[in-house]
Amino acid sequence: KAASKEEIEQLIEDYASAAENAIVAGFDGVEIHGANGYLLDQFLHYDTNLRDDEFGQTPENMARFPLAVIDAIIERIGGHRTGLRLSP
Repeated sequence: KAASKEEIEQLIEDYASAAENAIVAGFDGVEIHGANGYLLDQFLHYDTNLRDDEFGQTPENMARFPLAVIDAIIERIGGHRTGLRLSP
């Protein structure tokens, strides 16, 4: 089942909250795993992203959710503490 827009907004908040929790716990930063079939990776591929809304069909739309996640994390903990792992 495709995530609803409300679920996507909650997922973005969950990623940002988890990153903040990592910093509070004493970690220097976080690396988000956006490869190997993980959620962010699924949005970036035509074979797994079958959405027909603003999160699918074009490369720009397919990147919208992963970029929103990273933007939310950077806003919460700073860009110097945020990494993203992608793989073809």
